[in-house]
Amino acid sequence: MEIVRYPVKSLVGLGIAAALSLYAGLDFYGAQSDLNKVQRDPYQIANQEKRFEALKRELPTGELVGYVSDLAPDPAIILSAQYVLAPLLFVSQPPHGWVVGNFSRPTDYAAFGRARGLTVVKEFPSGVILYRKEK
Repeated sequence: MEIVRYPVKSLVGLGIAAALSLYAGLDFYGAQSDLNKVQRDPYQIANQEKRFEALKRELPTGELVGYVSDLAPDPAIILSAQYVLAPLLFVSQPPHGWVVGNFSRPTDYAAFGRARGLTVVKEFPSGVILYRKEK
């Protein structure tokens, strides 16, 4: 039986290739496990769905509604509310007078609405208010 001798360069090359393959496999599966971890929800979309759930059932699907809030106008907050209330659409002049109030802290919702020509129709938990534009 004859012993086959491989060149040292070939053995080193195969060893490096095997090590890099092992490293790539471990790196890939490590990155995949990071993706499975719970990601932060900076705009509290999951919480918003719970907050607006009862209001969404009160209004007809596809209704055009107004939007007011005690927060500074922030597109991310408005869009998160729009997202969970879809297919309701926010418009500046709602045709049927419905207006959604989204409040971050307890306040006198009726006084807030009166100052903007709105009447409270119904208060929901967590600072969600349904207003109607005064005629």
